[in-house]
Amino acid sequence: MRKYENLVIVKPTLTAEEIQASVKAIEEVITSNGGEIATTDTMGMRKLAYPIEKNERGYFHVIYYSVAPASITEIERRFRLNEELLRFVTIKYDTNREVKAWNDLVEKANKKAAMSAKAAETPAATETPVVEEAAAPVVEEAPVAEATPAAE
Repeated sequence: MRKYENLVIVKPTLTAEEIQASVKAIEEVITSNGGEIATTDTMGMRKLAYPIEKNERGYFHVIYYSVAPASITEIERRFRLNEELLRFVTIKYDTNREVKAWNDLVEKANKKAAMSAKAAETPAATETPVVEEAAAPVVEEAPVAEATPAAE
């Protein structure tokens, strides 16, 4: 099985739930064709270099996986049929040097995912309810009336 990377650009007109469903469908296409997904990297919404189908922006998602070379044609065919994708590119990592680079990219994507999960988890853990101490009541003084000179 060879190592591959797919960068897909999903239409920005979809809602967040639809984008996630589209990404899950893309991952399902890979796994249904015998692929093993190593990791994914969500790059988020980005501005395109030029408009594609009248879209100035796109949702970028990178998937790193291993699959038999014969399955790539079917995966790409299914990507072409998916109307929610603006563009996709499949990169094959073949030589030992390229495979090492692929492993480094997978590690970097895993670290990024772990950092974002940790960041999402940390505020939830630190947001403990704060018990306000009963403060002593503040006594306000009555305003002092200033003496005004009598009218002549």
